[in-house]
Amino acid sequence: MTEIGILMLRHEFFRYIREFFYDHGYLEVETPNIMKVSPPDPNIDPLRVYVGEKGPFYLHTSPEMHMKKLLQYGHNRIFQICKVYRVEEFEDIHNTEFTMLEWYREGTYLEAMEEVEELVSFVSNKLDLPGKDRFKTPYHVYELDRLCIEKTGIDPFPLSRDGLFAVMHEAGLYSIDEKDDWNDLFFKLLVQEVEDKIDNEKPYFIKDWPQSISTMAKKKGMNKVERFELYIDGVEITNGYTELLDKAEQRARFVRDNAERSKGGKEVFGIDEDFLDALSGLQGSYTGVSLGVDRLLMTMMDKKRIDEVMVQRLKV
Repeated sequence: MTEIGILMLRHEFFRYIREFFYDHGYLEVETPNIMKVSPPDPNIDPLRVYVGEKGPFYLHTSPEMHMKKLLQYGHNRIFQICKVYRVEEFEDIHNTEFTMLEWYREGTYLEAMEEVEELVSFVSNKLDLPGKDRFKTPYHVYELDRLCIEKTGIDPFPLSRDGLFAVMHEAGLYSIDEKDDWNDLFFKLLVQEVEDKIDNEKPYFIKDWPQSISTMAKKKGMNKVERFELYIDGVEITNGYTELLDKAEQRARFVRDNAERSKGGKEVFGIDEDFLDALSGLQGSYTGVSLGVDRLLMTMMDKKRIDEVMVQRLKV
């Protein structure tokens, strides 16, 4: 496809996304790209920014924190399409700068999953691309613990770090290392032993993820949170979760994340008190969803690299 063809396709793509959200009662919002503090996710690093001699500030890795602050003003459905930035080199499905669709709504992650299905099906049908029938609903939903048991015989959720290491070692999973923490072991199990064994002819969801990798999601049982991911062609396109609205619990999780960052020799971040105050003022249940726009368009066009659906990208 030519550059002008990609420009026109992206134009139509964004138009239909907006049409979907306008028709579903959403308010389109804008939030700052520059933050004084960054969420302390141990696995995501922000780009630093200086304003003259002032700083460092940080380019947002997601509009999540600022968008949640907007919920306190009374509109229960908001969405945004924006550029986000992460310390990631360009690979097939990664880039330092990429386009994210993010939205927040009343309700739980189960309702948001249904909405994701509707969105993907709606946009693919509007674009009228070859192979669009595979995006028709419904999509299969897997529970992560049952999926692990089915594909590996191992349920990682009730196990300690040492317990998980022992059963993976006994199963002959030799990529594990004594230095691996629980999250490292979990992702090795998932990526190397589970994901490749899932039928990906149609999009599918995986739900109920470990709490240790979902800092801002609501608890579900001992070591689970109400979180889902949507996969297309084996590629993660979307993640969403019922929001944690407990101010004290959210603070404690940020502290733990900063401790993990410090342990790994990474920069630690202050806690955004305005964000915590905004959470504590929300009533009922809310869910947030983030979607990689470039990845979704890539899979709809049956491409393998996100630069195939971009005219320009940041080269680092």
